[in-house]
Parts: sequence; structure tokens; C-alpha cells
Amino acid sequence: MTTGFVGRAAELALLRKRLDRVAASHSGAALAIRGRRQVGKSRLVQEFCDQAGVPYLFFTATKGASPVESVAALFADLKESSLPTDRELVPARSTGSWPDAFRVLASVLPDAPAIIVLDELPWLAEQDDLFDGALQTAWDRLLAGRPVLLLLLGSDIHMMERLTAYDRPFFGRADNLVLGPLNPLETAHALGLDAADAIDAHLVSGGLPGILRSWPHGTPPLPFLEQECADPASPLFSVPESTLMAEFPTPDQARRVLEAVGAGERTHANIAAAAGGRQGALRSGSLSPLLRRLVEEKRVLAVDEPLSTQPGRPA
Repeated sequence: MTTGFVGRAAELALLRKRLDRVAASHSGAALAIRGRRQVGKSRLVQEFCDQAGVPYLFFTATKGASPVESVAALFADLKESSLPTDRELVPARSTGSWPDAFRVLASVLPDAPAIIVLDELPWLAEQDDLFDGALQTAWDRLLAGRPVLLLLLGSDIHMMERLTAYDRPFFGRADNLVLGPLNPLETAHALGLDAADAIDAHLVSGGLPGILRSWPHGTPPLPFLEQECADPASPLFSVPESTLMAEFPTPDQARRVLEAVGAGERTHANIAAAAGGRQGALRSGSLSPLLRRLVEEKRVLAVDEPLSTQPGRPA
């Protein structure tokens, strides 16, 4: 099985470049990293922090936690991290105020280069409508002038895109990195397979590290599939399922539309019929916005429109 850290040489080099720029300029840099669940965002950044050789804070938000609980968790992680110059400056209690939390964070930063990681950032924004504004103010007034690399991670692609959109507080303050699955070459190196088997393994696994970690080294794709199909709890099934559950936590109409397409329906009318209920097929006024959301926001579907010289109904 795959052990240790595999691939991501280009991404690690990009992060190292940002940190070197921070050290040379003695000023801050921010990078927003987005990608679907299970592609390895947190693992990549943890590996970078381990290799960087500078103090860092790695904070992961908890979904559903209140601002008071989140700030308290941030203080706890900060106190245990290698970042603070004086741990006594970190409060034992939290008021739930993000402006106060960022002021505390800035007060314990060293004068040398350091890294701050905020993982699952969309969950923090869900908890507190003022979080985006507080982050922008803290960056402008407290962090941008310090030698700090701020890494903002999130799996909700649409919300992470909105973080740096032109009409949002953090616009123009962070570069963007979209992290995809491992590529076929990285899959080949991870599994020790030749070119043909590596391509098949990449198609089977989608390049998801969670699946590759369970793949015995040197095992061709077909034997792997045969043994995994006998195990309903295999990562081959649980990893993609957890990704879908994160994107669609409740069995709503969007989930039914996605299941209809997954079952083989391709036309507008057939998708509407398969995703409908006792009341009949989904109406076009309901289906079209759902398809648009799945294509443009969630990016789990793609639309191929046949070329034609004659106009027609929705494809």
C-alpha cells in the first residue's frame, strides 16, 4: 500500500516560492487553496509546513460550531503550536469575536517568517456573517505588513471562489490555487505500475489519495477491483460517497437530478422524469436552475450541446 507523501512536487514548489517571497520582502502573502474533499489539500499543506522549517499554526474549523467555540479552538491550537513568541499572551477564554481573535494572533507572531493555516474556511464564514470582513480588516491592518504566509483552505468550491470575488471584502488580497486529484504520473509512482496499468488505475481511483492509500503496491487495476468489490466498506466506495455527501448532505432535488444522470439519463426530458416524484416529472422551471447549479456552482456535471443549424428545446 502507498505510504508516506506522494507527488505534489509542483504544488510544494509553489508554496515554497510564496514563503521565500515573504522572507525576502518581510511582508505578508495570502493564498486561497480550494478543491474537492479527499483531494489532499490539508495533507499537502501539512507536508509543506513540516518541510518549511518555520513556526506555523494549523487551525481546522469544525462545522456547526459557534463563533465562541471556534475562537476558543483557535486559541487552544495557537497555544500548542510553534507560532507564539509568548504563549502567556494567548487568552484562556474566548469572547467569540473574530476581530479580537485576529488581534491576539497578530500579537504573538514572531519577527521571522511564519505560516498561518485556516482550514475549512467556509465553515467559519457560515457561522458568522462578519467573518469575511474581520479577516479582511485583520489582513490589511495587522498581518499584511508582517512576514507571514496566510493559507486559506476550503472544500466548498463556490464559497471559496466567492471569498476573493470582486464584490467581497478579501478581493485582491489572495492568490488562488485550485488543487485537483493526483495526475496519472503521480498515480504510477504511488502504486509502482507501468504506463498502461497506471492509466487504468487513475481512471478507477480518480487520482484520489484516499483510494490510492488502500491500493496494494504493484497490484494491477483488475485484481484490485475484484478484491475491493467484495468489501462494501472499501475506500473505493466510501471515499467518493463521502465527497458526494459533503456536497449534498440531504436527499434534495439536486441529489435526485444527479442520481438520474448517474443512472444514465442524458436528455432534459428523461432527467426530469427520473428525478420527479409522485407529482410527476420535474418542471422545466425547477430542473433548469438545478442543472445550472450542478454545472456552474457544484461542477459535478458537464453539458455537451450538439451542434445544429436549427434552434431547439434545452439539450
